[in-house]
Amino acid sequence: MKVQVLYFNGCPNHEPTVRLVREVARELGLSVEVEEVEVTSAEDAARLRFLGSPSVHVNGVDIEPSARSSAAYAFACRTYRGQGVPPRELFVAALKEADTGRMAESCCEAPATSGVPARGTPAGRPGVLMGAAGLFAVLASACCLGPLVLTVFGISAIGASTAFEPLRPVFLGVTALLLGGAFYLTYVRKPVCAPGSVCATPQSKLARLNRTLLWVAALVVGAVALFPSLVGPLFGGSQVSVAAAAPSTTVALHIDGMSCPVCVGHIKTALEEVPGVQRAAVSYEDQRAEVAVDAVSPPSTDALVTAIEKAGYHAKAEGNR
Repeated sequence: MKVQVLYFNGCPNHEPTVRLVREVARELGLSVEVEEVEVTSAEDAARLRFLGSPSVHVNGVDIEPSARSSAAYAFACRTYRGQGVPPRELFVAALKEADTGRMAESCCEAPATSGVPARGTPAGRPGVLMGAAGLFAVLASACCLGPLVLTVFGISAIGASTAFEPLRPVFLGVTALLLGGAFYLTYVRKPVCAPGSVCATPQSKLARLNRTLLWVAALVVGAVALFPSLVGPLFGGSQVSVAAAAPSTTVALHIDGMSCPVCVGHIKTALEEVPGVQRAAVSYEDQRAEVAVDAVSPPSTDALVTAIEKAGYHAKAEGNR
C-alpha cells in the first residue's frame, strides 16, 4: 500500500502528518510505503491534485472523501475540521478501505477527483451508439431520401436508388443492433466508478433525463429508418388511373428509378406542370404513370418524358388510348 504525503517546504504540519501515518499503519498492522512529495509550484499543485499542505493520498486517492470530487488545487495550507493535521479517523478509514481492496487499481489510473468513470465504464457510449444508429438509419432510407435530395441539385436519382436499395436490409439490421446496444448500456450494464468520485454518486434526475433522451432518439432513428415504408399513404402510391372532366387522351408511361412511394408525389407534380396535362396518376407498385392530356392541344409524349427526366427518373411511353 502506498501513501503519499504532499506538502510544501516550511509547512509546520508536514512532519506530524507523516508520523501519524506511520503510527496508524503500525496500529492496524499494515505494511505501508510512505512517500513524502514536495510541491514547489502552482503547476505542480494541479498536476498532483494537491488541495493544500498537507494532502494525503492512499493509493492515489485523497483520504478525505468529501474532497475527492474537488478540483480546487492550490499552493496553500490545508485544514481538516479547523486543524492543520488530518484527524486520526481519516487515516484509519482510508487505510482500512485500501486494505480491503475497495480502492480498485482502475481508480488510481486516472484522477479520482475528476468525476470521470473508471476504465471499462459504458458511460457516454450509448450516445455514440445512438449516433451510429442514426447514420445507418439514414443509409437505410437513402434509397428513398437520396433521390429526392439529389434531384434538388439536378442529379439523376437512378444511380442512388440502384446503389442503396439492395443494401437496405443490411442497414436496417445494423441500425437495430446499435439501438439494442445503446439500450443495453443504459438499462443493463452499470458503470464502474472510483470510490468517492462524482459518477459514483447516484444521480436519479440525470439518469431519467438520459433515458428520456435515449427513447426520443430511438423514435427519431426508427422513423428515419422506416421512412420509405411510412410515406406510401401520404403520397398516393396506389393511384393507377386518371379521370378528367374535359375531353382528354390518356398517355401511359413506364418509369424507372422510383425507389419508394415518396417519388410518386415528385413525379406527379412534374407531370402536372406540363402545359396540356389535365391530371396525372402515378403508381409506385406498377412503376408507371397514367397522364390525362387535353384532347384538343395535347403535349407531346417527348414533353412528358422530358419532365420526368428533369425530375431525376427515366421514362418511356407505353401507348395512348
